[in-house]
Amino acid sequence: MRAPVPKLIHRPSRSAPAALLALLLLALGSLGIWLLGHRLITGVWPQRALRTLEAISSASFGSTWVLIIAGVAAVCGLAMLISALLPGKIDRVAILHDDFPGQTAVSRRDLATSVKNQLEQIGVIRSVTVTVHHSRIEVIAFTDLDDLAALHEVVSQKTDEALRTFQPSGITRSRVHIKQTN
Repeated sequence: MRAPVPKLIHRPSRSAPAALLALLLLALGSLGIWLLGHRLITGVWPQRALRTLEAISSASFGSTWVLIIAGVAAVCGLAMLISALLPGKIDRVAILHDDFPGQTAVSRRDLATSVKNQLEQIGVIRSVTVTVHHSRIEVIAFTDLDDLAALHEVVSQKTDEALRTFQPSGITRSRVHIKQTN
């Protein structure tokens, strides 16, 4: 019996919530170290810190500022929780499907660059922008020609040929726009 082949395509790590939490803890820790250092060097707490702590200790749970701060903290916590739980966009696409075990994957940007390189071989195109979306490849080609319909057909065929060549997983169609430059 064969062991299952691990997938090359991983969902990106949830680094945004971890980074936000790390920045918050770094700011609070830095503030604490500064307060402690001031207390050790001078022997007294800083006046700003005393005024702030007095204002915080005198605030009731029903005050407007406490409710605003609690609301902002709750919204930030909920946003971090949602972004940690929802799966991220897959940044790699499986290509060249065959019967052999294993998988070949490229980044969406590399796939777009490969398609762009094939389209730039068409001599009448001035520049091309290729974007790989979830289920399609979007192409915007710029040209000096007046007959955009004929060029649209050529670019569409070349894009479909690239799709047949690379066989990207989940990407089945293309959208082509031709724009005339002046």
